[in-house]
Amino acid sequence: MKTTLARLCIFSGLILLAIGVSAQDSTPIGWTIKRENSRAVKAGDKFNLQVVATIEKGWHLYSPEQPEAGPIPTRITVLPGPTFKLAGDIESPLPQVVFDSNFNLDTQFYEGEAIFILPIGVSKETTSGKAVLSVSAFFQTCNDHTCLPPTTVKMFSEIDVVGKAEVNSSAVSKTEASTPPKQQAPAAETLKGTKSVDFDFVDFAGRSRKFSEFRGHVVLIDFWATWCKPCLADIPHLKELYAKYRDKGFEIIGMDSETLGQDVEDNDPEFAKERDERARQIVSTRGATWIHATAATAVPVATKVFAVEKLPTKILIDAQGKIIARVEEGAELDTWLEKLLGGK
Repeated sequence: MKTTLARLCIFSGLILLAIGVSAQDSTPIGWTIKRENSRAVKAGDKFNLQVVATIEKGWHLYSPEQPEAGPIPTRITVLPGPTFKLAGDIESPLPQVVFDSNFNLDTQFYEGEAIFILPIGVSKETTSGKAVLSVSAFFQTCNDHTCLPPTTVKMFSEIDVVGKAEVNSSAVSKTEASTPPKQQAPAAETLKGTKSVDFDFVDFAGRSRKFSEFRGHVVLIDFWATWCKPCLADIPHLKELYAKYRDKGFEIIGMDSETLGQDVEDNDPEFAKERDERARQIVSTRGATWIHATAATAVPVATKVFAVEKLPTKILIDAQGKIIARVEEGAELDTWLEKLLGGK
């Protein structure tokens, strides 16, 4: 009976894996990520990230090394993004090795808790601000009676980053260089007068849109996500500005950036669906009634058109389609809108 059950579990797991089934509604394995401290990291730095699996009693988490005919090995991945990447081999804890008569071979697994150490590299070209580190864990788990199908869990950590310009400035001051360091141009001055790209997107109603259809309006392009607390905190202020200036030619395009920093090829369809539903719920319950682009069409614009590395990112474009500023503060947006639309 045990042999038959084991074969059935393996067969079911392989079928479910083949058709792309992802995380269960509940799992006996809890996953968290943490650092040794909460200090900001610098451009070009390396640091260690701990991925911690908490395993319910009676369940096993299979290790990353398994025989070919055994259970599916655990796979932990740092999802590619502009700021962070895996900078070496993952250090896995020492597993238990036990002969499993169901699989008819030695299996390697963890019980209780397993801590994986990931060396993380910070891009040398990154800018200052908050950046999201995304990690996924793909795993199978069994107890003495049953096996669950392979599951993927996504984890996120928002980390303060000191950008290249600030790191270079600090290094120069320490060596007392005779030539003063070059100052990084403010974002508003760097972008001012630049022509906006006429990108395409699909809104939450399923309509295909072009940015060019908003010519003649002052447009705020707001890149946001439900996991970005400052983004959510901005919604009440944006609602006030939208009510105040909409009739004067002001528009907001919310760019749902839920999957920013994730590898598109490895993106879990069920996870993407869950985040899409969450974004729509936020928009509905918080009264963000302006136009919103779906994550599938907004994230490519974020990465390929505007080189967005952190959230929130807000870009203000004038009625002629020229980029005015990358807005950092609500007060700055107030000033710009009063200047552009206050007299109308």
